[in-house]
Amino acid sequence: MDYEKFLDRQFVMTDNKRIDRVRDLYTTFNPHVDLEALKNGGYLDALAEMMQPVLDDFDDHSPRILAYWAKRGMVKEFHGESTPMSWTEYEKDTGYAWREPPEGAPQNRFRRWNSFVPVSAFDPKNAGRKYPVVIMLHGGFNPVSIIDGWGIPQEAARREWIVIAPSLELDDLLDEILAEAAELYPIDESRIYVAGFSYGGFMSCYLGNKRPDVYAAVAPCGAPISNSYTEKAIGPEPQPPFDGEARAVKMNTYMPVINIAGTLDGFRFPLYNVNERHFGPYHTSAAVLLEGINHWARVNRAPEIRLEDVMALKDSEACSEVEKNLGIPLAEGCGHKVVADGITNYIGDLRSEDGVVRTRIMCEMNMPHWPTPEMSRQIFDFFSHFSRDRKTGESIYHP
Repeated sequence: MDYEKFLDRQFVMTDNKRIDRVRDLYTTFNPHVDLEALKNGGYLDALAEMMQPVLDDFDDHSPRILAYWAKRGMVKEFHGESTPMSWTEYEKDTGYAWREPPEGAPQNRFRRWNSFVPVSAFDPKNAGRKYPVVIMLHGGFNPVSIIDGWGIPQEAARREWIVIAPSLELDDLLDEILAEAAELYPIDESRIYVAGFSYGGFMSCYLGNKRPDVYAAVAPCGAPISNSYTEKAIGPEPQPPFDGEARAVKMNTYMPVINIAGTLDGFRFPLYNVNERHFGPYHTSAAVLLEGINHWARVNRAPEIRLEDVMALKDSEACSEVEKNLGIPLAEGCGHKVVADGITNYIGDLRSEDGVVRTRIMCEMNMPHWPTPEMSRQIFDFFSHFSRDRKTGESIYHP
């Protein structure tokens, strides 16, 4: 592959139709990326495959893009594109007021959602078969079409899962979308999951805390699993304030969570170094990030991590390679190293009191603020172990 030519390929980056280059993701927005390592390790080849649908055509409705998904055994459909969203009525019903910012937020004007459904779901021979669903939440300034190039629908195609990509990400509107989707597609309501990247990562964290009655597991990615971001409405997306309470605790159930981010995405890894370097919009501290992790440890009844134990890893020569790179002390057997597409990934697990891993943290070396193919693989692998009894709320683990 001609890497320079690939890096100069363009795609629609924002809801307001700003056009960026692939190169911008790995150089302009983050000059710390070792681009030569990405070329030599084969990562750019995997990235080109993942981003193909957003690079081949700026219009995700085009016959070319629909054919792309059809070749992968997926039917892509569009819903609610002419259904207006009345924020005035929403404010009357909920008390939550949202005003469109001066720079505009076009996709928040409609109740849009896209679906990616396996072809097999439309085959009469499969009557009675139910399909797991991943709701994938876009970034704060990204169009919903960006999800075509984020790897989630591609991985769903390989596994024959359904993906729903909504433009609006409020939990009550997602309830409505799921109800509509259930009328159209054979959804397994015990296997509904939420994943998100960037702002979508914060919102998937929010939904994991707020709606354990619906979702079996969540994957906030490209964002820390701290609740501090969701304490007030920020940016162009509609986001009500969050009280920080985990409803799963009140329901006496679990909410499995996997959190994935690059080491160059805000410099949040290793955890003991976060006060030393900052890049991007998230300026925080080791204590705040650790509290986010410990929040989920409490939800999933796993031992909490002490800040002093985190800081002690900095000068430790006895800790494992995984602990050193994550900056998180881990129990024996809870650290894993995975090399995929030329990228080294470190995975840290927190075991619940029954020995099941329900809280997982992963850092991707030399990765900026953008999804990776391995991110999608890890999300689906994690999700596949959990379902939810919608009647009792019980979280069910599948070995």
